[in-house]
Amino acid sequence: MAGPLKIKTADITSGGIVDGLQELSAAELKDYTANIITTAFAGTAGTGSVEVTSAGGSLTTNFSSIGTFTNRVLAAEVGDHPAASSTTQVVYTFGQNGSTATDSKSFRPLRSNGATIEESTDAEIDTEIMDDLINAMITDDANTAGQYWLAASSPSGGTWVNRGQVDDTQTDGTTVSKYLWQKTAATTVPAGATNRTLTKFSADGVREATTSELQSLTARFRNRIISNNVGTYQIVASAPGTGTWQQKGETLTDQVKDISNQNYSGGYTGAFTGAYTSAYTGAYTGSYTSAYSGAYTGNFTGAYTGYYTGYYTGAYAGTYTLYYGGSVGGNFTGYYSGAYAGAYAGTYSGSYSSNFTGSYSSAYAGTYSGSYNRAYSGSYSQNFTGTYVGATVQSSSSTVESKKLFLRIA
Repeated sequence: MAGPLKIKTADITSGGIVDGLQELSAAELKDYTANIITTAFAGTAGTGSVEVTSAGGSLTTNFSSIGTFTNRVLAAEVGDHPAASSTTQVVYTFGQNGSTATDSKSFRPLRSNGATIEESTDAEIDTEIMDDLINAMITDDANTAGQYWLAASSPSGGTWVNRGQVDDTQTDGTTVSKYLWQKTAATTVPAGATNRTLTKFSADGVREATTSELQSLTARFRNRIISNNVGTYQIVASAPGTGTWQQKGETLTDQVKDISNQNYSGGYTGAFTGAYTSAYTGAYTGSYTSAYSGAYTGNFTGAYTGYYTGYYTGAYAGTYTLYYGGSVGGNFTGYYSGAYAGAYAGTYSGSYSSNFTGSYSSAYAGTYSGSYNRAYSGSYSQNFTGTYVGATVQSSSSTVESKKLFLRIA
């Protein structure tokens, strides 16, 4: 077998045979070394760390986008109609630091290659130590810190720190906030003497690594996350197709108020300005005054005074006196036909037909059916008792976008 070593007992025999060392198991690495390095990882932002911008903000240097969430808010209020679906939008960007951390380890762990004892290479540190430590963190081992979680409230166990807030706001003021949490202290802190892992050569032989020496391996821990992808995150609607992913926390949902047609009946008061064109059919009662030019035929039963220049034919039953070269006296009881050019005053009860070219003013009380086309500018106030159907902002909501925080575990 091959792997990192720990001191088995306090006795080291002579003769070139070491009986006081043994290989560390994965469980023993998780018990102590994982606690030291993951706590250091969570304590400072750097390679492998995750962040979320404030609303519409920008990512910190070296952080690359791992997904976005958009908060959409309708421009119209609940009950507004007619309403358009236009929204104001605020984008939150999640990012993970993918830069290469400076490797400043202060020792190389001692390992067995199956035959002899030697110092670990960088590749052996990655595969024999870091992979186990990362696995402990992503499976939420009680002794580890560093994990991220997306939820409205912090998870239980250990200490969790808010790394950023994401809001979903609606037009009625309803706001749902969720937070990016990071675990900064383990649920269980192992005793200092328990599997104090990773030994190294010293002038006197081998000894246990100190806490600060173990912490100096944190840069390799960070770089291993990025190079191997296990321990990376994505903000997406569903798990990516490459690798094995696990959702961490709750789902972000962008809720937007519904817009749908709604029937209205009731009182409507408002100013109407514009052209009204329609066919008008109904009874019109009122005074109608306008210039009348045309032929008027009807019975005239009043008194007519004026000059009559036409011909009059009829029975003349009065006394007629005529000077005809002398005197003729007597009553004329026949018919007289001739031109009458005098003034006639009396009652005329016949039919009168002529062209009328003056102004006619009278009350019109009949039925008018036709088209009325005229610009109406004024205030219209009246109860509307019909059915109005229009696009209206409802109090109900629908999900426009859903995003989840996924962690790659394999």
